[in-house]
Amino acid sequence: MKKARHRRGHGIHSPFLFHLITEVVENRCKIPEYKTFNDIKDLSINLVENSSEKTLSTVYHEFNVTPSNPHRLFRKVELPLRYAKVVFRLLREFKPSVLVSYGPSFGANLAFMALADCDRWVYQSENDLACNLISNNILKSLALSNVHFFNEDSSPPDNPEFTVINYPFNPVLSRKVLHNCLEVLGEDDVVIIRGIHESIEMEAIWQEMTANESVRVSLDLFEIGIALFRCRLQKENFIQRF
Repeated sequence: MKKARHRRGHGIHSPFLFHLITEVVENRCKIPEYKTFNDIKDLSINLVENSSEKTLSTVYHEFNVTPSNPHRLFRKVELPLRYAKVVFRLLREFKPSVLVSYGPSFGANLAFMALADCDRWVYQSENDLACNLISNNILKSLALSNVHFFNEDSSPPDNPEFTVINYPFNPVLSRKVLHNCLEVLGEDDVVIIRGIHESIEMEAIWQEMTANESVRVSLDLFEIGIALFRCRLQKENFIQRF
């Protein structure tokens, strides 16, 4: 395991990785779409706050959050904004033709991913009906029509080139989805797992992932883990300060 002890790619010799870390992961430039990110986040939180306790009761129970704390529920469901921006930049960099997102969503991060390229389909696994309703309201308000919801027990129409697994509090589901992904992933694909240090079980999943010979490069950003399936790269694992 290598540690990137300094920011801006110091000590990394691969031109591909140096570019990925300095120009994508650590990029601090203001991207025009960022102007809408806070508004989307606020709209999503408002929809959660205005949903009845009964409507979201299953979600509150699943995440062990009291109904009096919708902001905490939102933080558990959605990626923190700075990590959502990393995913957005990675999508802009790799330009996958198919993106698949697994896990609950209130529409915020889903909208960010859809905005990365409005001509690319984003496949989102269906979860709680209330979550789906809030997500659809967000997408409709932004006039985003490139998101398709699919049943979690089935496969999306095409093999994904970019996969996001958002089950930080559910190692069983994280492992199941990852196992299914590994069976169809190609050599230029990308997988992002959220919550790789959330529990001993999630850390074990990440360690197994990075040990997989198909994973050529992994980046541990603490909140998320990024795995690259690029056979041309030397196998390396990085813990990146972020």
